[in-house]
Amino acid sequence: MNVPTPVITIPRCTRCAAKLSYEGRPCHLCIAPAGFRIAKGFARDIKGPQRQRDIKLPKFAQPIAVRGKKAVMPRGERMIATLRLVGRWTWNSIGIAAGVHLLAVILALFLRAEIESVIARVSKVAIEDKVAVAATPAPEPEELEAPFLNPEDDELIMPDKLDDTVIDTGSPEYEAPPDERIYAPEPQVAPPRPAPPNAFPARLPKQPNGLGGGQPEPVKRPPTGSGLFVNRNGDSRAGAIKRYGGGDDTEEAVNLGLEYLARQQGSDGSWDPNKGFEVPPDWGSRNNGYRGAITALCTLPFLAAGNSPDEGRYKSNVRRALNWLMNRQKSDGYISYAISGDMYTHCVATLALCEAYGMTRDEEIGKSAERAVRYLERTQGNRGGWDYQGYITASTPTGGTERNDGSISGWAILAFKSAKSVGIKVNERTWTQMAELYDRLSLNSGETYYADAPYGRLSGTRKGVGMVGVGLTSRVILDDDRFEARNAAAEELLLHKLPTWDAFHEPTYDSTAPNFNTFYGLYYCTLGMFLKNGGEGYAWSQWNEAMKKTLLPQQVKRGSRKGSWEPVDTWIGPIMGDLYSTACSVLCLEVYYRYNPMHRADSAVAPVASDSPAPDKPAPRVNPEPREDTDSPADRSRALRALVNAKGSGAVADLIKALNDEASSVRSTALSELGKLKAKDAAPAVSNMLAQPGNDSLRFTIVDTLGRLGDRSVYPALVKLLGDSDESIQQAARNALGKLSGGKDFGVNKNAWRDWFERNP
Repeated sequence: MNVPTPVITIPRCTRCAAKLSYEGRPCHLCIAPAGFRIAKGFARDIKGPQRQRDIKLPKFAQPIAVRGKKAVMPRGERMIATLRLVGRWTWNSIGIAAGVHLLAVILALFLRAEIESVIARVSKVAIEDKVAVAATPAPEPEELEAPFLNPEDDELIMPDKLDDTVIDTGSPEYEAPPDERIYAPEPQVAPPRPAPPNAFPARLPKQPNGLGGGQPEPVKRPPTGSGLFVNRNGDSRAGAIKRYGGGDDTEEAVNLGLEYLARQQGSDGSWDPNKGFEVPPDWGSRNNGYRGAITALCTLPFLAAGNSPDEGRYKSNVRRALNWLMNRQKSDGYISYAISGDMYTHCVATLALCEAYGMTRDEEIGKSAERAVRYLERTQGNRGGWDYQGYITASTPTGGTERNDGSISGWAILAFKSAKSVGIKVNERTWTQMAELYDRLSLNSGETYYADAPYGRLSGTRKGVGMVGVGLTSRVILDDDRFEARNAAAEELLLHKLPTWDAFHEPTYDSTAPNFNTFYGLYYCTLGMFLKNGGEGYAWSQWNEAMKKTLLPQQVKRGSRKGSWEPVDTWIGPIMGDLYSTACSVLCLEVYYRYNPMHRADSAVAPVASDSPAPDKPAPRVNPEPREDTDSPADRSRALRALVNAKGSGAVADLIKALNDEASSVRSTALSELGKLKAKDAAPAVSNMLAQPGNDSLRFTIVDTLGRLGDRSVYPALVKLLGDSDESIQQAARNALGKLSGGKDFGVNKNAWRDWFERNP
């Protein structure tokens, strides 16, 4: 029987016929063959195991696109794969090292008790092993031997035998004794001279009257801020926030705004206006001419929050900003950047330097601030104001006609008031001429002209809500009593034009018809309303709530511009960006403690020599108003306030009589004082004023006074006003009814109010 010879069959892959080491092993060539996508001659999007470079699939196993070619990943993708591999190795190494260290820490924690016990035992044994050493007796003292005396030692030496040769200490033969020290005689010097007196002695107002504190007097140990800045820090700040209408929400917004401004500050201390735009405008350049103005403006919110070059979270930011401004100051005191004759920059920078000096008493800052103030005095126009260029250095841009810009002059007034408050003297004529300027620019309606002369084709008589704020702030600081009637009218205008975010979007068609609903205008309106009302009362409460509702919800809360406000106003926003809008918004929310709101007219201005030429003749007024030299409304208002201070409630009869005064400003003063005294006896007379046509401009004040008097019998008149056509009067009546009812609020529901007062007479 023939036994068939066994045939040895080499196992091969059933697909590609490649040899297998043993049957059943997956083929190393074609198992899960890779899929390719060919792009530009390279294999991309490789799926499945990647083949080695020197191995090619059989042609039948290759995709048609790469059949007969070697599929290799592109160089860039191979590099990425390599970096990923190295990364995995690195993270694995870090993980292993971290694990080893963690294990060591855990073991140390577990063994801590054992280690401490071992150390304790070793210490105990070491102490027990110590044996007191026996006292060693002191050696017996050796007997003293008498010194051997040469018989000749006690012999006398005669003077003729003395060697009287004197060797001078400067001679080379001189030998000093081994232990001898030579001391030079102390020089005879004169006693130290006393230090020269400080050129800028710290000064405080004669009495704590804040903005109107009078010309300050020197003091030996000034606090960190004078009466003007007393509320910027500590408990005073917290009390001012609570008293004047701020809160945690306003402070949070202030902190976020300051953080944003600090992040945007350059290393040299300045702010680049182009950083105020997410996309810089086409006209933007590195050396933007607005850098000086925006740097001065952005410095003010940090100072208002109590930061100085020496104190505060942002002291380094303030120090760098002030150094940058002082480095821009020329020898004549002028502060500018790029744009020649930019009085906006100089005025705002002067204000910042004066505030910083008042907070630090730094002599270098004080000297720079005084030079800046003196330059302002020298460049004041003959008619009381300033233009874009100072008149001492440049010709007028209007063909020889002097132009006084109310906006620029407003910053100058703030700078001068701060200068006076920190002890820098101000020329009496400078102050008087500024008051005359705003007397001409201000209208009886409460509005304020932009300027007293045109600028090219731009009319000087442009007006708007922003200029109402500039005029109100300036007049309150210059002479509140003199301008009381026009300030009251301005307040009425602003209460009818409360701020809203939508108002910022109103279009500005061109420079001849600008939109003054701007962040700049909101800043001035807020400051003016605060100073006029001392941070209290109905008018300030209404404005403050509207201002907060406008700004707080619109602050950017996330992203790289967190803390800023979008520059949506169509007049200044497109030029200055969100550095401008943020700085102005933060200043609005710092109004509660930036300045001490107590103020009064200040006539005690020190006369200082000035280089400004005297005016040839009085300029014609834009809005002439006759003023009586004696027994003026301002005098009668002052007399009423003095009477109340002297007699208290005993002045009620005189105040009621003053409700019929011919001047609305006097009637307004009487109403205000009656409300403070809560004089219920005056309720009928105050209520009757609502029906008198001459009191239309005082309706807000009348309604607010009725609420503060506390006499519930006047509720019918207030309920009737809930149907008034003026919504602001409706709101005023609603607030007054709330005060009389102890906090109730039935809206404009007349029946509900009547029912409550009938049940609670």
